[in-house]
Parts: sequence; structure tokens; C-alpha cells
Amino acid sequence: MKLQRYFCLLLFCLPLLVYAQSDKTVTVSYERSAKGEVTFYSETQSHTPYTVSMTFSRLSNTTSSEGEIYDAVIHYGKTRLLTLRPSTENVPIGFSYRYTYKKGNSRLKTDTSFVYLFPLAQGKVVRVNKMVSLDNFIGKEGEKRITGLGFSTTAGDTIFAARGGLVTEVVDNSASTSENTSFHSTENYLEVFHKDGTFARYKLFQNEGIFVSPGEEVIPGQPLGIIGGENYKQGSHLRFSIYCPDRPDHSYVPDFYLSPEETGKPEERVMYKSWHPVEIIMKEMSKKEKKKFLSKE
Repeated sequence: MKLQRYFCLLLFCLPLLVYAQSDKTVTVSYERSAKGEVTFYSETQSHTPYTVSMTFSRLSNTTSSEGEIYDAVIHYGKTRLLTLRPSTENVPIGFSYRYTYKKGNSRLKTDTSFVYLFPLAQGKVVRVNKMVSLDNFIGKEGEKRITGLGFSTTAGDTIFAARGGLVTEVVDNSASTSENTSFHSTENYLEVFHKDGTFARYKLFQNEGIFVSPGEEVIPGQPLGIIGGENYKQGSHLRFSIYCPDRPDHSYVPDFYLSPEETGKPEERVMYKSWHPVEIIMKEMSKKEKKKFLSKE
């Protein structure tokens, strides 16, 4: 039973971070100008930021160097990467290139000390469970690697943003229907990209129960959707994880606002009250955003 209990709390918070370069999530193209310049562009229809790396295996009639790596962070739509200019007029630039890309913005530094809100309604009392890596059950030794947290809920509870950011992914019609389940490969979830390059994944929403859309900015304490998961053995719960593609272990447990007297990592199976203090909500806001927020209070 213990193995079954933990198995259902695995993997959901370790989304695939390495992308096959042939899936066309990110494409690179180029255009030649009348002056003989060659400008490279990258394009994606995803709201998730990506770091694109280009390298040239062959170059002629330009000042750029073979083998030099060009990195750029791209967002939704079309982004200019670089422009090659000819060394000699009326002679075309020759080149061969390849590119790779990875999820996230590699230029940002993860702030592991940032304090998050509990993603539940103000005043709700909640029990927290830790989730561990599948490595612990397939023969790999070492300390348990915590990959996320499970927040006890009642089906129909509203889930709130634990931190502000950009909504990058939403899956809203894939809730499992299996009864008394411990783990299911398809579930509704959403992801939010934060200013320090981390992603938050919120999982187990009801079908069509998510309130936000990709490309939308959210603030801490903003309603995100309605939780489901009542068909699970442990009952309705939110599966929550923070991860950064550039971290060696990808995921980590952040600090939370535990009470007006304490911040830190929640202890397993301890009951906590959810707080949404204004100073935490406004922490990453600009002066203009703070003024707008306070005017609504």
C-alpha cells in the first residue's frame, strides 16, 4: 500500500524538458536582403519561452566565425536571431547551419529563496504531502528526491496562483475517469512561467475547469481553476511542482508563507492555514501594477 500511495505522486511534476528538434515546436528560417545580408529568424506558436542555439559549420564572405554559438531567447511569434553581413559587395554569403533549442530562458537565475503563497483560498486549512521521484522504486539508491507537493482539497475547491507569471500551457479536457486510481498518464494541468526562469505546474483540474489561457499574465492569489481528482485513492488533491530546466535535478520545493510569523518549506502531513498577504502578492509588481492592484482593494 505504501508503494501504491507514493507511486501516484510521481512523474507529474517532471515534464519533458528535452525536445526532439524535428517536432517543429521551434523553427528557424532566413531571409536574404537586396544588400546581400542574411537575417535568421526563429518562430514558435507556443507561449513557453525557449532558448535557441545556432552554430555555423560553414561560412564564407562574412565576418562571423565558423563554430561560434549564437544563443537567443524566443517567445510566441517570430523573433530575429542574427544578421550576417557580406564582407565583399555583390558576392553572396555562403553558409551551413544547425540549431537546437530547450525549454525556458537560460539567461535567468533561479531564486530559490522566493516565498510562495499556498495555492488555496485565503483561510483554507490544508494538509501537505511530499512527492518523490520514481527513481526510489526502480532500484536506484540514494536519498529520496522530492519532486513536488500534494495539497489536500475538496473536489470543487478553487485553486489560486502561488506566484505571478505568464500562463504558458493549459490542458483542460483530459481528466482521468478511472475510479480508485493512484496514477494516470493524462490529467488536466496548467503551467506558469515565473520571472526567475522557473515554471510552476498545477495538476488535477476538472474538465473545462481552468479559468486562464496561454499568454495570460496572472498575479499571486488569482483564481486559476477548479480542482478535481475525487476519483483518486487519496481523494481530491492538487499536485503542485516548481521546476527549472537548467537545474541539475529540474525540480525543488520552494519556501511558502506558512503564517504571519513563519516562512519556509511545509512539513509533511502538517495542517496549515492558507494566507494571501498583500505584501507577498505585490512583491514582484512594478509601481504601476501595485497602484492598479491597490486601487481595486
